[in-house]
Amino acid sequence: MDTFKSPNLAHTRILVVDDHTSTATTLARAISQLGPEIEAISANSGEIALELVRENPVNILITDMIMPGINGLELIEKLQTHPKSRPGYTILMTAYDVPGLKISAQRLMVNEVIIKPIRPERVCQIIIKALEDLAGATIPPVVKAQPRLKILVVDDLPDNISLLTRYLQNEGYLSISATNGDEALAKTRAEMPDLVLLDMNMPIKDGFETLQEIRSDPAIGHIPVIILTAARLEPMDMQSALNMGADDYVTKPFDRRELFARIRTRLRVKEAEDVIRRRNKELNLLPEIGRELSARLDVDELIDVVLHRTVETLGAFQGHIILLEPKGKRHKTYRFAAGASDIETKLPDLSLLLAKMRDTRQGFVVSDAQKDNRWPVASQDITRSVVVVPLLGRFDLLGLLVLVHEQCGYFSQEHILLLQAIASQAAIAIENAQLFVSMKQERQRLNAVLQCAADATMMFDVARNLSLFNTAAKKLFKNDEIKLGQPLIVGTGYDALIDLMKEAEFTTSPQICEITWPDNRCFTALVTPIEGGYVAALHDISTSNKLDHVNSEFIASASRDIGN
Repeated sequence: MDTFKSPNLAHTRILVVDDHTSTATTLARAISQLGPEIEAISANSGEIALELVRENPVNILITDMIMPGINGLELIEKLQTHPKSRPGYTILMTAYDVPGLKISAQRLMVNEVIIKPIRPERVCQIIIKALEDLAGATIPPVVKAQPRLKILVVDDLPDNISLLTRYLQNEGYLSISATNGDEALAKTRAEMPDLVLLDMNMPIKDGFETLQEIRSDPAIGHIPVIILTAARLEPMDMQSALNMGADDYVTKPFDRRELFARIRTRLRVKEAEDVIRRRNKELNLLPEIGRELSARLDVDELIDVVLHRTVETLGAFQGHIILLEPKGKRHKTYRFAAGASDIETKLPDLSLLLAKMRDTRQGFVVSDAQKDNRWPVASQDITRSVVVVPLLGRFDLLGLLVLVHEQCGYFSQEHILLLQAIASQAAIAIENAQLFVSMKQERQRLNAVLQCAADATMMFDVARNLSLFNTAAKKLFKNDEIKLGQPLIVGTGYDALIDLMKEAEFTTSPQICEITWPDNRCFTALVTPIEGGYVAALHDISTSNKLDHVNSEFIASASRDIGN
């Protein structure tokens, strides 16, 4: 790590946060080797991170994006709302290279976004740059929307490097250089260039070995490589280089126009491949969101997760969910704003929008809200671009998911595809949560009815385990004789009721008969099969017979009195 040491570093406290403890501790250990004045600490959750900085703030924060509980952006936002704990430099790590996340990070004044996988060497290089910026009392710019493309020139001859660097700069590219294979690999991993111009004849490690290592490393294997070779190179050697994964080659001395034509061609291909990789990473977000949603059964919590993740993923300024009541006549609106913004956008007339969504069941994009009557806004409203997708339930429209942005033309049809996939997951989770609440309420109502019933009533599951009983039924058993989740034991006096349940199972119809309980009382037992089990109702006929006998004696006595 000596190559990353920087002189004259003041005491600096750096916090690394990642829910994978080994990743956090490995990065912190590597950063601490930068110098004796560097104090690097780690945390495996946003909650622990907040505790660590409560009394002793940090100069630099490095945090993962996807974490359970408080995620990376939420941690940054919480720290920025407390000036005493606000770090001077913030780095966000994420496996999802989606533009929306970078825009959300930009709103939170994140200084650097690093795409995983991440090598400690690259992090250390970023830390050194951050320390230099902090020492110079300058804050580096936040994430740039359109960075200049960076090209690595690898050649052992200084004149060749100087010539190619000048050419690249004149064409508007950023350039970095290396003089051997080992240095080229280190800079490729640390700088992540958009393209590598690789000479084949070099000391220490030649171009063939360097190319082979680039292609075998998943983190950098996608970077295009153009071979720069002397004309005397054997055709078999060039074929070997192409088989190893070289994207193209140019022979020396090269024609400048030909070289840059080939560079532009490879960069266009890389741009298209980057779009595919980015879409794949966006799709990889869906299982993450699905896991978050499946862990919740509270509708308000579900909607909070959906709004947070969609606003952050797509870089929206604000998000709204308009949730319809089950009968569809009323709605409840939820709102989440990126960066804790106090500016609230005004929703248009929802009745027209909901009616349209019921008919079309399709999302739509408003490129400029100032000119589109589908989403009318006031002149002072900063909303410009809007994307709207329906939350479609099994039978009807559950509501709408709306994201807004302050830039015209920001949202596209590609955003709709991703948002519809998220909305589908959200709709299923919301319906399941509503069903759970409905079942819970129904069970409570049923339990209340059962408790008021005079007859002993019990519910059994398909395995004939007791799942519910009322007060009258509880009195039929001795203390702790039977508990919920347990069956009636054969041979303990309940065989007649057990046999009645078996008969109901066999015939799939209600069964009724008189049974004698272990305490010798007589009951009329009615067992009704239901979905998922049985309901047994026991009416005490021994008590009824006694009442009938008492009534007969009373009537006879009264008749004798009247006769006398």
